[in-house]
Amino acid sequence: MEVISKVPVTLDERLEYGEELRIRASWEEFLDLLDECEYRIEYDEGEIISYMGYATEEHETLVGEMIRLLGNLLSDMAYRVNGSNLALHIPGFVNRHYNADCVVIKGGSEKITLRGDMTAVANPILIVEVLSPSNRDFDLNRKFKNYKKIPALQQVLFIDSAERKVISHSRHDDWTPKIFDREGDTVSVLDAGTIALEEIYRKVVIG
Repeated sequence: MEVISKVPVTLDERLEYGEELRIRASWEEFLDLLDECEYRIEYDEGEIISYMGYATEEHETLVGEMIRLLGNLLSDMAYRVNGSNLALHIPGFVNRHYNADCVVIKGGSEKITLRGDMTAVANPILIVEVLSPSNRDFDLNRKFKNYKKIPALQQVLFIDSAERKVISHSRHDDWTPKIFDREGDTVSVLDAGTIALEEIYRKVVIG
């Protein structure tokens, strides 16, 4: 991790700083940069945070497969499956700005205004994060702790990109983790059905 005082705006500039980058900044400074940055940035505990591990081929393939599989499973018009550009609102007195790899919303979107026409969605019912070596600890710990504060959220799925393993947390089970890593395992999704572990990883070579 490298901590610097000035945020690189272009992707070429960002690549000079390795996988993880953190910059101390105010909430207003972060909002100023949101439209300028050519790469994804998040905000938490007074820091702008960037992980470049998102761009690995395994990570992106798994994100694409999950969007496809969830779209097929949640085909009812009430559900909408969204990609990683959708900002999420975390309730509380501390400003946070997260993007998940995949978000499912049911019914109308509840939007929180950040500034001007910049908004964040407050009512996802399902969040999917694909874990890479660079973002694993942040996603499993700080982000998950804050995701649980979202009142509408019912389930979080962590998809591992280094091994064939899915970790599921649901509000119904008091967020107790369930691990799916065996041949033939199927992952329950909300109350809508299941997705086979084999289907999730069918286009990814692990190891």
